[in-house]
Amino acid sequence: MDSQEISNSEITEIKTKKDNKNSDSNENLITSSKAWLKFFDDKDAISILLNKSLPTYLPKCRWFGGKSKKIKYFKVQYNIAFTFGNTCVYMMILEASYVAAYSESYFLPLFFTEEEPRKIDKKAIICSLQIGDKVGTLIDALYDEECRGQIFKHIVKQKDINLGEGSTLKFEKGSILKDFDSKEGLNSYVLKADQSNTSVIYNDRFFLKIYRNLFRDTNPDYETTRFLTENTKFKNSPTYAGSITWVREKFFDVSFGLMQEKVQNEGDAWKYLNEKIKIYFEKIKEFHQTDWQEIPDVPLYQPRSIRELEPEIVDLIGYDTLKSIEKLAQRTAEMHIAISSDKSNFTFLPVLYNQDYSVWLKNRLMYQFDRRLDLIDKNIEELEGLSKEYAQRFADNKENIINIILNFDESSLISKRVRIHGDYHLGQVLKRGDDFIILDFEGEPESTIRDRKVKQPPLKDVAGMLRSFHYAVYSNIFEQLETGEWSYDTLQEVGRKYYNCIVAIFLNTYIKTAMENSLDIGYMSEIDYLLKYHLLEKAIYELGYELNARPAWAIIPLKGIMDLLDDFKKN
Repeated sequence: MDSQEISNSEITEIKTKKDNKNSDSNENLITSSKAWLKFFDDKDAISILLNKSLPTYLPKCRWFGGKSKKIKYFKVQYNIAFTFGNTCVYMMILEASYVAAYSESYFLPLFFTEEEPRKIDKKAIICSLQIGDKVGTLIDALYDEECRGQIFKHIVKQKDINLGEGSTLKFEKGSILKDFDSKEGLNSYVLKADQSNTSVIYNDRFFLKIYRNLFRDTNPDYETTRFLTENTKFKNSPTYAGSITWVREKFFDVSFGLMQEKVQNEGDAWKYLNEKIKIYFEKIKEFHQTDWQEIPDVPLYQPRSIRELEPEIVDLIGYDTLKSIEKLAQRTAEMHIAISSDKSNFTFLPVLYNQDYSVWLKNRLMYQFDRRLDLIDKNIEELEGLSKEYAQRFADNKENIINIILNFDESSLISKRVRIHGDYHLGQVLKRGDDFIILDFEGEPESTIRDRKVKQPPLKDVAGMLRSFHYAVYSNIFEQLETGEWSYDTLQEVGRKYYNCIVAIFLNTYIKTAMENSLDIGYMSEIDYLLKYHLLEKAIYELGYELNARPAWAIIPLKGIMDLLDDFKKN
């Protein structure tokens, strides 16, 4: 097999035209007199692809982030021809440029097939395509079984492709594939679930995640997954099986894909905890309709072991549930311990706080806070009840919140920063038996690739999980409200006691595991401060999503912010 890269000078880069008089009147058909191997030499055909076919196709793709944005033009940024047999896949990197003066890069591998359209997955079809006298369909190559098979075989054989001029398409396999028999039968399919990436399953054993939104650097998901598998003994994340990386001399590397061993599981931790919270509410309805006020309480953010809890609250929440929270906290701490274990690896080496980090953190959070204030100002009249009241309090406490953000003092911190998960919540954790598997180390979706790799307090991940607990409790409160059996105030109080209790259990186990294994998270006063600071950061981040997507849920981050403000005032 041979492959080639079409050089920049050969790449057709055509900006969107307001009026393309020479294009075919049928925007679902592209005709080209060129052979498929020379398709990108046909400027007219590529013009139609960029101006008509892709603007129709891309908004239907879950992974395309430009649906609600005004697009200025599409451009072929780079194009790698990956040939096998008598055909090839064009591994195209597409630039979407927006009127708002920024752009994004997307990975879209293209393949020409003469298979009958009715036999092709609808998600794959970009447009009809006629190459000479051959009539077929232009599709996303990941939906073609032969193309998927070629990708897998290149990973297993570690068959790098030299593209010339210091450019290489690097296929790497993990140690788990060391003894894999390349002659073994291969079957594959594209996972149907809509995601921000595209996932391919091989032999129901391996899970290839193709990154769609590309960055000017290797993906942190690839870096962390590979490191945990190949350099540590941590077993509670998917095992690294391979990767696809575009490597160029004097340029940034680009991650195209990450392959992992498929994790057998019973669903994510979000589903698990919601089911447990539902049982808690049912127990209280059955046994505590008149005396729910007597349910034992635990101070918020104060670590507690199960044996320190009142038997009644243990019975209501469930001993097994509390043991699961302990296990999740233990695995979270072990993840951070493993990530920071190799002191010779600069990428994962723990570092001290410094002024540069403090400035970065404050600027980032102030930017988010200003945007949330603007959203509150625009949307406050659409909110109702406590949501509106909390939103007004949020706006009224502007100076207090700014003061908390800007009072971050790196000189008073003695703990260390590490590479973290960055987007840690219940949906990023799978339940497997009585244990948990931690997934998706890509980082916070709104963050730049550089920001996702900044070393931060491991307690930021803890804060993310605690905020996820808060969401799980409130999703059940909303569900119970629909029954009309209890008032909102009652449900909120019952839910608060559950939340305080599982937070106490999680913190106790996390802190104990971290300290026993020399994970430097500071003393208790520093732990308390960093935890609350990042809880505030997470809640401010969440507020933007809720106000834009589902205003009825804005009360969840707003309530979290109000509780934290009250706590900061006490201290």
